[in-house]
Amino acid sequence: MSLPDIDLEKITTLAEAKNAIEKLLQLYVKQQETIQRLQEEIARLKGQPKNPHFASGSLYKQEISSRNLLKEKTPWHKQSKGALPIDCHENLLEVEQCRCGSHKFRTVRTYRKVVQGIVFARNNVAWHGRTKQCISCGRTYKSLLPSELKGISFDPMLASFISYLKFACRMTYPLILRMLGGFGIRISNGEINKLILGNGKRLQRAVAYLKTVGFKKSSYLQSDATGAKRKEKKTGVVRNQYVQVIGNKFLSLFSITPYYNIKTLNLLLGKVGRNKPFVGDDGSPNSGCLCRNKQVCWVHEIRHYKKLFPFFNPHQRLQEKILYQWRAFYHLAKMYGSDPPKTATKAAKVEIEELFDKITSETTEYDDLNRQLRLTRRKKNRLLMFLDFPYIPIHNNQCEQDLRQFVIIRKISGETKSTKGDRSIARHLSVIQTAQKQGLDVFATLHGLLTGQLSPAVLTTNIS
Repeated sequence: MSLPDIDLEKITTLAEAKNAIEKLLQLYVKQQETIQRLQEEIARLKGQPKNPHFASGSLYKQEISSRNLLKEKTPWHKQSKGALPIDCHENLLEVEQCRCGSHKFRTVRTYRKVVQGIVFARNNVAWHGRTKQCISCGRTYKSLLPSELKGISFDPMLASFISYLKFACRMTYPLILRMLGGFGIRISNGEINKLILGNGKRLQRAVAYLKTVGFKKSSYLQSDATGAKRKEKKTGVVRNQYVQVIGNKFLSLFSITPYYNIKTLNLLLGKVGRNKPFVGDDGSPNSGCLCRNKQVCWVHEIRHYKKLFPFFNPHQRLQEKILYQWRAFYHLAKMYGSDPPKTATKAAKVEIEELFDKITSETTEYDDLNRQLRLTRRKKNRLLMFLDFPYIPIHNNQCEQDLRQFVIIRKISGETKSTKGDRSIARHLSVIQTAQKQGLDVFATLHGLLTGQLSPAVLTTNIS
């Protein structure tokens, strides 16, 4: 390796000195790379094991800096939770007489202090009636019992509260029994189970409304599934099944099915759902659903590159290089859909497409990496669907978070015991999660739907 032609006597300015230093630094970098390659070749010829390779800190810092550049700078502000509802108003005590003896005052300013609280009290009501007979004709008449109290031993408020504790607070039957027993309510595990199953049956109308009107008003849909088990109460046989959620950031619709396949997904989506832009991973059955516009989750796609396990150091560096490029692409694509009126321009769309083509067109010395790049390029239309629909997400994280609620219940309570229990869990979670996503009062919404005081339309007012 020859030294650069530098005449020190001819350097008279600062610019010429900087130029000479840069040439020397470039030579030093090339020399270090040559030494490293020679050392690797010597180790290979000697049959020595390879040194463990760790990602350099400079690459990590470079990636972090790129993330910061891609993120849109927005000023921090405290999120408002809305006005606090007031249930009761009380007037504070006032001084009636001044120290000077006068009783006349003028108002300087007014103020208020809000103290949040809750009331827990037993409310056992004994309804007294009688059977009376007409003296003239002898006909008998019984006292009229309210229709909502016929055939029950617990009022609707208590039944709604039990469903809220079970599915919104994830409490088990023994904990619910202990809590209600502390208030003096005499109830058993069997009666709690009967109330929950009855509530699940009453929520059928609300869930059907979500599947029709909710899907129709939604701008896009997402889907994912997780495993579940049902242990038959009579035979003790454990059956494998699946909990599937379809929704978006405004609604959730849960279903428990024995199969997780294309036919089941198309049936759950229905004709209305299949006409909406659909976001999901690239595995079956999401890849075979009959939706017209399908966006593949970018998190799952990048995960394919992370699963590669290169043995040689040069292949590991190639993998890190491609992963770095995909992460930069991911943040650029995420920013594209974060604020469509500002970023979803034709120039931004062309830039993202060109970057995608540039990455997938690269050819490396690592065959597995080249094969994965070709597979990604084949899915270009499904991976870049968000360019035509800027309002849809490029990942399926929302459904992953929705399923987490069921997974926690599964870990706490174990398997279900019947198909009625499956339907009850799916309907309760659908209503409760939809109410939470739209910022509704969860207990008031659940109680209103169970008692018929609220229309199912309350669950679709904020869907867009």
